[in-house]
Amino acid sequence: MRANETNVVIVGSGPYALSLATHLRARGVEFRIFGPSMQFWRDMPRGINLKSFAFASNVYTPERGFGFQEWCLARGLEDYEPCTMADFAAYGVWVQERLVPNLEPTRVKRVSVVGDERFEVTLETEEIVRARRVVFATGLADLDYTPEALLPLGPELVSHTSGHPSYGRFADKDVAIVGAGASSIEAGALIHEAGGRPRVIVREKEVVFSQRAPRHRPLHQRVRYPQSVLGQGSKNWALDNLPYAVYFVPEQKRLRFSKTYLGPVAPWWIKDRYVGHVPTHVRATIVAAERVGDRARLRIAEHGKPEHTIEVDHVVSGTGYVYDVDKLSYLDADFRARIRRLERSPALTVNFESSVKGAYFLGPITMLNFGPLLRFVSGAKFAAPGVARHIAGPVREVTSTLRRWTGASNAATL
Repeated sequence: MRANETNVVIVGSGPYALSLATHLRARGVEFRIFGPSMQFWRDMPRGINLKSFAFASNVYTPERGFGFQEWCLARGLEDYEPCTMADFAAYGVWVQERLVPNLEPTRVKRVSVVGDERFEVTLETEEIVRARRVVFATGLADLDYTPEALLPLGPELVSHTSGHPSYGRFADKDVAIVGAGASSIEAGALIHEAGGRPRVIVREKEVVFSQRAPRHRPLHQRVRYPQSVLGQGSKNWALDNLPYAVYFVPEQKRLRFSKTYLGPVAPWWIKDRYVGHVPTHVRATIVAAERVGDRARLRIAEHGKPEHTIEVDHVVSGTGYVYDVDKLSYLDADFRARIRRLERSPALTVNFESSVKGAYFLGPITMLNFGPLLRFVSGAKFAAPGVARHIAGPVREVTSTLRRWTGASNAATL
C-alpha cells in the first residue's frame, strides 16, 4: 500500500494533543491528528468531577475565548470547582470541532521508524502515513498499573479504575478497592451508590481529603499563599510560573521530587459520600490473591491485626499509573528499544524531543523530566507551545532562506 505523506503526526486526541494541534495550525505547520476526540475523558464515570479548578483545565489555544471557565460561564455551569468530568469532556469536543476540525477519529495501530528521519504510522483502517515528526500525546491511556499481587486473579476478577465508565455492574456485589488516591475513594462512593458493598484497602494511615479552596481570599492570604493551577502555596506557584525550572534540577533530586510531591489526596466534594458509607482498611497491604470459584480471596497484612483473608466478588485497582514507554503498545519493538529512558519514561530534551530525532512526547509520561505539573492538564499551557515552536523553527528558517535566495514573498511552508 502506498504511504501518504505529512509533516507531523499527532497520536492522541485529548487536551495535550488538541492544544498542540491549535498551536501548529497557528504556525502554518501541516499535521494530521488521530484518535477519538476526548475519549479518555468521555469514558469517565458519571458522578465524579475534575480534581482541578476550571481556570486550570483548558485546551490551551492561541485564540482567545476558548477557555473552560469561559465555556462554563456561557452555559450557566459551575466555573470554579467542582466542575464535572462530563462538562470538561463536552468542552474539549467543542474546542476540537471548532479549532481542530481535521481530527481523524481512527486509532493508531503501530508506529515505526523508517530510515533516519521518517516515521511510518499504520492506522486501524490499514492506511499508512509517513511523517517527518511524530508527537505522542495519549495521556494516561495504556499506562494503568495493577499490583503484581493481584495479577493471579485475571481480568475477570480484577480491573483498574480507568476501565469503568460505570460502576452499575457491582450492584449487590462485594468489592475490594485498592489505593488511597482520588480514583479509589470515588470508586468506593460510586459502588456504594450503585448498591454494592465496597471496602477500600490503603497502605497509608488514613485517607486524606483536600480542603475546599475559597474563591475569594483576603489580600494577605493571597500574598502569603498565592493561587496557582496546582492550588495555593509558593511552591505550587513556582511550578506554575517557572515550568522549565524543574528540568534543570539534578536528576536524582528531580526524580524524587516529581514522584513524591502532591501525593494521593481525595477531593473534598466526595467526603460526605464516602465517610460513614465505605469501610476502610488503613495501614493494610494485599500480600497475595487467588481465585476461589468465581470469587477472589485476598490475604491482607493489616497493622495491629493478625494476617487475615477476605473474599469478594471483584477487586478494583485504584493504584494509579506507571509512566513506562514499554506500555505504549502502538510503538513497535525497535522504536521502543531506541528510546533512551529516565527510569521507564522517555528521557527528553528541553524541547520534549526523545533520543529518536523527530519523536516527541507530551503529557504525564514526561513528568520525570519536567516535574509534577505535567501530571495535570495545566501542563499543556507551556508544553504545547514549546513543542510547536521547536517543530516550526526549522520550517521558518528554511522558508526565510528560500525568500532570501529567490526574492519570493510566498515561499511554501515545508
